[in-house]
Amino acid sequence: MVDHKNAHMWLSGLTLALFLGSSAVTGAKAGAITDPANDFIPTFAGTPDGSLDVLSLSATFDGAAFHVSATENGDIASFASGLFVIGFNRGAATANFAAIGLPGVVFDAVITLTSGGVTGGRDLVANQAIVLPAGAATITGNTFDITIPLSALPSEGFTPSQYEVNLWPRDSSIAAGATQIADFAPNTNDLVVPEPVSLSLFATGLLGLGLARRRA
Repeated sequence: MVDHKNAHMWLSGLTLALFLGSSAVTGAKAGAITDPANDFIPTFAGTPDGSLDVLSLSATFDGAAFHVSATENGDIASFASGLFVIGFNRGAATANFAAIGLPGVVFDAVITLTSGGVTGGRDLVANQAIVLPAGAATITGNTFDITIPLSALPSEGFTPSQYEVNLWPRDSSIAAGATQIADFAPNTNDLVVPEPVSLSLFATGLLGLGLARRRA
């Protein structure tokens, strides 16, 4: 005989889990984008190597550090003059690329990664270098992952879940300036880092489902 009350509770738990799970996925999407292949910007004057062509970018915040990952259209280490610049807007961004038609890409700090795995950066508000811990970045084939402690990027008005991110690979073998930049990801604006609460909401949904099943 079917216990309709318990069945209803189980379905309610399932609905809650799916709803909250869907909210978590929606939040995650806010922190990840894909970028078209071979979309080098018109002002780029360097070598159009695949490693400078962004295919995807993701950024998350776990409560203590930012995790930025990118996939390029070619092997990163094979192009020695590759330089990957990650711009952050922490709430005080004034620097932008309006000069090349991209006023929506704004930043007040940058983190850099060479194709050889060397990290660096600069806080444009404090006008001082940013030094990351050893092993903060890894490069595997055409992907890189970099972890940036929140302490290295203190707020300038935004909460960490409001920080905005953009990635622009450069060919550092040519003269410094906008003509070094091969691509932007996103192309015309910044990417908002998703809130860490999304994961906890998903866990809460699963817990609700588990409790409902236990009572069934």
